[in-house]
Amino acid sequence: MKQSSGIVSKKELLAIQVTKIAKKCKSFTELHTKLINHNIEPYYRYGKLTGVWYGNKKFRLSTLGVGKEHLKKLTKEQERLESLKKSKDKNINRELER
Repeated sequence: MKQSSGIVSKKELLAIQVTKIAKKCKSFTELHTKLINHNIEPYYRYGKLTGVWYGNKKFRLSTLGVGKEHLKKLTKEQERLESLKKSKDKNINRELER
């Protein structure tokens, strides 16, 4: 569309903004927080961050240019953070029992 009319579409602007935000994030929770701070509403599918709302339309992160490899990396890091948190909680519970 940009080539034919010389105008950048709103979707392209959203894609640029989301990819910039996603590249700086190390987990899905951080990505979620930063999207909200930039007034972009994320949406979830089956409990996983899948995309963003733009007006009354939903766009998947992969459609907006956030690569699958980056999403896999975020997923692995998120799982690691959650496992660390669970182990930390277990340690705290053990200390409280003593």
